[in-house]
Amino acid sequence: MVKSIVNVTYTWDKESISANGSEQVNLLIEWGHGAIRKRKGTLMPKTVGCDLQLRFIPESGVNLLKVDGARLSFNRSEDGECMLVHCGDMRRGKYKQAILSFSIPAHSSGRHIIGLMEWSWRKPTQEKRTLIRTDQLFIHYTHHLGLLSIPINPKVEKYIKLNETAPIVKKALRMYEKGEQERGAFVLTRQADELLIRATRTEDREYLEEAELLFAVWNKWNGTFGLFEAYSSKVYVNNEISVEDVHFTEINILK
Repeated sequence: MVKSIVNVTYTWDKESISANGSEQVNLLIEWGHGAIRKRKGTLMPKTVGCDLQLRFIPESGVNLLKVDGARLSFNRSEDGECMLVHCGDMRRGKYKQAILSFSIPAHSSGRHIIGLMEWSWRKPTQEKRTLIRTDQLFIHYTHHLGLLSIPINPKVEKYIKLNETAPIVKKALRMYEKGEQERGAFVLTRQADELLIRATRTEDREYLEEAELLFAVWNKWNGTFGLFEAYSSKVYVNNEISVEDVHFTEINILK
């Protein structure tokens, strides 16, 4: 295995999956370079690598279904034998996260490899791509009901839930633009209420902050769209709060 100074952690949503296989299992990947950089200051962090790419080479029957994360995309290779996740540039002290969702076939009980992760990038002054890290990806199969009933990893669960915010806001915005204010408001407040419940149960402030953001968007859009609907049949999109202003809270500390 090729190891590098790029830090990567892999966290499954469940410690074990059924030996009968799973239609969807989620993996949180966190990656970065160097010590975590504080948000203060106006200087742009130094770029240490360009066009970071994750190449997943699956074992037989394993399939990468989707990738959720900020400004990420993925596609299959031309020969169809691997999946490529495009992660953008890497800057010193900046960490990113993504959720990879897999379908995994049945297997005998025990810890088994499901694929190979290959990380590569280009150095800022070079065009040639360099392999910087490889990792074998394992998962534990079991028939033990006690292991299968263990709750989802809270860190992975939080990332999945917070990552729902952006598409939900976009969906609500389309409803507001069509004049369906009640439906749009319901979509926003339902998600906000769910986040508030999670904040209460877990005492996690990030859930609370995300809920407050959604309520702020709801209040602003209700006022804006409601006011201009009374004077014009055209839908006015508020320039003060837009979809671009709404984003999930990044988790910048590797645990």
